[in-house]
Amino acid sequence: MDFLSFGEILFDVFPDKATLGGAPLNVAGHMTKLGLKGAILSALGDDDYGKRAMEEIKALGMDTSFISTTPFETGKAMITLNGKNADYEFNSPCAWDNIPYLPLPEKVSLIYYGTLAQRSEGSRETLKRVLREVSSDHRFFDVNIRKHFYSDEIIREGVEAATILKLNDEEEEIVLSSLGIKERGLSGLEKLYRDYSLDLILLTCGKDGTMCYKDKWYRVPCASVPVVDTVGAGDSLSAGFLAQYIKTGDLERSLIAGSHIADFVVTQRGAIPEYDEELKSYLRSMGIL
Repeated sequence: MDFLSFGEILFDVFPDKATLGGAPLNVAGHMTKLGLKGAILSALGDDDYGKRAMEEIKALGMDTSFISTTPFETGKAMITLNGKNADYEFNSPCAWDNIPYLPLPEKVSLIYYGTLAQRSEGSRETLKRVLREVSSDHRFFDVNIRKHFYSDEIIREGVEAATILKLNDEEEEIVLSSLGIKERGLSGLEKLYRDYSLDLILLTCGKDGTMCYKDKWYRVPCASVPVVDTVGAGDSLSAGFLAQYIKTGDLERSLIAGSHIADFVVTQRGAIPEYDEELKSYLRSMGIL
């Protein structure tokens, strides 16, 4: 297997629709579309949302062998809209709070994990076992802060286990504070990189583009495109970056590839839209497809 993604599968439930998501699923979905072989270790409920999720995940061509069906409700983020602002509440407990350990491959190229699915002790212990028992070349920790569902300990242990750390500019202060690093900004991240012997740090900065650090900083700006929907854009960037990095190890090309895919995703509706022929042609030229 090229990758194993761990964590939440949920539906974002709006007043008029419900869309499948969760960062671990979005990243796994894009990596599958990019030709990598892998799966997500997660859990769903034995309910209508759970059945719908399985259908949609299979339609993406993903392996569902490591998705358990539990007695708990399928994960939901209930979205409340107030003008242009939105708030959300997760149901609790839910299926992804109770992800059981299943027999897994002894070796994968990449393990992806974040913070949200660790809000419950059950799923957190499952992740610890995954990191302990499954050998991998890369361990990608996507901080992905959601409300209060993190702790200094979760962040510290996540960084300690990682080879690649991904965060956005809004999470930078939280991560540095959790790790007791006094420096701020890029110098703080450089110290984090050294203190924790990371292979690299991936930093997304919204409309200001994406940066990557491995002994020096690399930066790629966002393209000027009509933004339709930013949901899942960061996840698509992670997947594009990883697809290129796993195959070539070329850091600059990986950053460019991930940014290019994210630039496409924000012009579409949904976190895992169909790729058009122009994007597919580009990905073939980069050696990803």
